[in-house]
Amino acid sequence: MDSEENKERFNNTLHELARQIQLNAQTINIEDISCTIELILQIHNSKNRIFVYGAGRSGFVGRSFAQRLMYLGIKSCFVSDAVTYQYSSQDLLIIVSGSGETTSPVAIAKKAKEIGGKIVLLSSNPKSTIGELSDYIIEIKGKSKDVALDQETLAPYTSLFDISAFAVLDSIGGILMKKLGVTEEDIDNRHASIE
Repeated sequence: MDSEENKERFNNTLHELARQIQLNAQTINIEDISCTIELILQIHNSKNRIFVYGAGRSGFVGRSFAQRLMYLGIKSCFVSDAVTYQYSSQDLLIIVSGSGETTSPVAIAKKAKEIGGKIVLLSSNPKSTIGELSDYIIEIKGKSKDVALDQETLAPYTSLFDISAFAVLDSIGGILMKKLGVTEEDIDNRHASIE
């Protein structure tokens, strides 16, 4: 592949990712977004915690959102990190899982349901096992691993879901920032100082 082919493939892949985010902007159910935001604020105002989880690349997306919540002054953690708090019936678990069927997120969702806390799922598959356990589902259009082998795209494997989920969660973060009156300076003051 020469430089011109690389450039074409690169640009086409970026455009494919951008179109996927735009598609989600047009089709996502804003009521599900609003309910999730209100639930996060309710948990925050009652001084409880937001737990976030995902496996693989969904886990990286989830970690980013847990960090974003922390920057906004919301008590949060990523499940399975070295510092994970005890989940209670007063807490919220947000799971990122394109298929909604990945083994570890399913097990964590079942345990959270047993404890009695609230669950929000971001997934391309709302009728999944985790979907059945969730209080709210944000359906994100994008190629997840359960259909990855059947759908040909320029972006590899689950990238269309991953990038879309990241954009959705950061958009939620932007709304939370405004509702909480958090400034860029507040975020900067919470940012790591020894990294």
